[in-house]
Amino acid sequence: MTLKDFIFILLLISLVFLWIGKRSKNKGYSQRQRNFLYALWVYHLGMGYLFYRYLLHHGGDSLRYWNLQSIPIGESESWMAHWGVGTAFIQWVNFPFSHWLGFHFLSGTMGYATLSFFGFVPLMEWMGRRLQPLDSSLVIMGGFLLVFLPNVHFWTAGVGKEAFLWLGLVLVMTGTQNFPEKWGYLLLGLFLSLMVRPIQGLILTLSVAGILPFHPKLRNYRRLLIPLAGSLIVGILAYRWIQGSLEYGFHFRWIGDLLDWQHRYLNSFGGNSSLPMADYSMVEKLAAVFFRPYPWEVKGFWSLAASLENSLFFLIVAIGGLALLLGKVKRSVPFFYRIAFVYGILLSLLFAFALNNLGVIMRMKSVYTVFISCYFYECMVRYNSRLL
Repeated sequence: MTLKDFIFILLLISLVFLWIGKRSKNKGYSQRQRNFLYALWVYHLGMGYLFYRYLLHHGGDSLRYWNLQSIPIGESESWMAHWGVGTAFIQWVNFPFSHWLGFHFLSGTMGYATLSFFGFVPLMEWMGRRLQPLDSSLVIMGGFLLVFLPNVHFWTAGVGKEAFLWLGLVLVMTGTQNFPEKWGYLLLGLFLSLMVRPIQGLILTLSVAGILPFHPKLRNYRRLLIPLAGSLIVGILAYRWIQGSLEYGFHFRWIGDLLDWQHRYLNSFGGNSSLPMADYSMVEKLAAVFFRPYPWEVKGFWSLAASLENSLFFLIVAIGGLALLLGKVKRSVPFFYRIAFVYGILLSLLFAFALNNLGVIMRMKSVYTVFISCYFYECMVRYNSRLL
């Protein structure tokens, strides 16, 4: 690290602290709410540093992203030579900071941590507004603590695709909830997701197309929007099939062949986190995506942390789901959550067939499981308070 890295990191930290103070004042937050935001920022930075140390010890894609080594570029000195989707987009974003300014990997990590932090602020504020009517500081504090679940912080606080996917999802959810006033957030979120990981961007687009026509403010246009949304969904699915068929042949067998290749590719890395997903039933596949590693599978610190969070996730979903079934809470899901639910379900189905590595599954699901936890926590506490 050099002096410019130190100045850059100090500037980022200072600006975000000032921003939190100004936002808290403008929104009339109590001192406790302001302190929670400060604590969230410090915690997220800490997760970023933990991610940085983890990558230095174990290696990973993030280092290659920052050093512009993930994909070969003929004209490595040209910024626009890195333009593209997926990994190319990440390297295009990193290029000015890594190549021109020569920032250290830690500076890049802190930059990504700052970017992804802005996705946690709307979630914490949303939880505060939703739980405020319960008039219980313990309930509100419990909801805020869910925003501190480590998995999503760890994977979004470092150099990588998850930071953009997380921010993109939050922007889409915010834009949908406040449509049409914040339609720009919706478009920006879709753009980021499509550029960073196209398949997830397409699934997020499918989710928006399936949910947005039912927004209350679009009620008068529903007869037009529902057929358009249906056509968009069919078009996206057809586009993806044609895109694959042009490379593998116009039949559906290539889908299975591609999944088999994906499993072999992940198995090639070895390690103890591989799962025989091809041998599992559908229920076992989904259980693996949502809840593994189980507590009895713990083999070290990282698997212990993952199993504890998975166990908490299971308990919250089970108790909150029971509250819904008993009919003591409203079953209408707010638009803020609907996008995350559809997106999460579709991605989980995709991961159940395409992934067979626990580490990759934990990373990929991190961007949506926290929203599921928050919703079912709300169902649980509303049932307990008997508020309809």
